[in-house]
Amino acid sequence: MPPKVTDTRTTSAEALHAVEAETGAAARRIVATYAEDFFDGVTLMCMLGVEPEGLSYRKVAAEFEEAAAPKKAAKKAAKKTTKKAAKKTTKKAAKKATKKATKKVAKKAAKKTTKKA
Repeated sequence: MPPKVTDTRTTSAEALHAVEAETGAAARRIVATYAEDFFDGVTLMCMLGVEPEGLSYRKVAAEFEEAAAPKKAAKKAAKKTTKKAAKKTTKKAAKKATKKATKKVAKKAAKKTTKKA
């Protein structure tokens, strides 16, 4: 009978964990290279399953939503105020133009009446 052969090539759990950590770090570097901003990078890492420990997509997404919401409201308010200001200036300009035009017409009419008399 041949002697029992044991497999000496078995990999330990520590070695597998080291390879997984190394692969995850490499994947994170690649994702960071292609991501346009922080939120995009977090989204891609979480989709691929290579996010670092302690990173929660829900927390990051909530913070991103909070940061984006006031900006939208501020932009809308700024648009309204600029539109109102533009309307006011056009109204004022129109009033001035009509006043000038009426003054010119009145002056011309006064000159004609003085010349005829």
